[in-house]
Amino acid sequence: MINNSKAVHLSDNKKREILQNAKTIVMVGLSPNVDKASYHVASFLLEKGYNIIPIYPKGGEILSKKAYTSLKEAFKDMCANNIQCDIIDIFRKSEALPSIVNEICMLGKLDSKQNLTNQSILNIADTLPSQNSPVNHKKVEKKLGFITSTPNPTQPNKSTEAAEILRPFNINNLCVWVQLGLHNSEAALIAKHHNLLYEEDSCIKLEYLRIFDKQC
Repeated sequence: MINNSKAVHLSDNKKREILQNAKTIVMVGLSPNVDKASYHVASFLLEKGYNIIPIYPKGGEILSKKAYTSLKEAFKDMCANNIQCDIIDIFRKSEALPSIVNEICMLGKLDSKQNLTNQSILNIADTLPSQNSPVNHKKVEKKLGFITSTPNPTQPNKSTEAAEILRPFNINNLCVWVQLGLHNSEAALIAKHHNLLYEEDSCIKLEYLRIFDKQC
């Protein structure tokens, strides 16, 4: 897909708020190569006190942090350990962005659909495609049993309870941050449709330095 549109950016005030409140940053495409930009950005974020969760196809460890082979593997572990994801920082080619954002949204969509136990969440995560595969929303929703369901006003609203159980999958305040030089209009539209905060063609390290230096 050719991107003729301008990159999507958040306001400085919103980025400042995100960076001030964030604790955990998932880094998709973080490389163990010390010469890569992703490695330098991750090192910087660690120095600033953020918790880094690397996503790297070969797994292992990067910067003394366990590297997960996929987002769903990382999210499963985060759910099991009650860790909230605040930012997903992406270092992947522009053409890969729609499938990655789709996967993020599919994981996040679980938070308001039905009340699930932690174990059922982990089982469902196993059925989701990896970030390298297309997401079939209807197939996954049908598997979960809510694709044709209609809310019953006489039943108690369990969305708050479900959202608490699924905190690592709650995308209401999640920011997707796409590295400098990368952008994709389709990915931006997907993020907008799911009410995700979305910043692209932007280096989180450089923006941190620029925004907080302005306060000095």
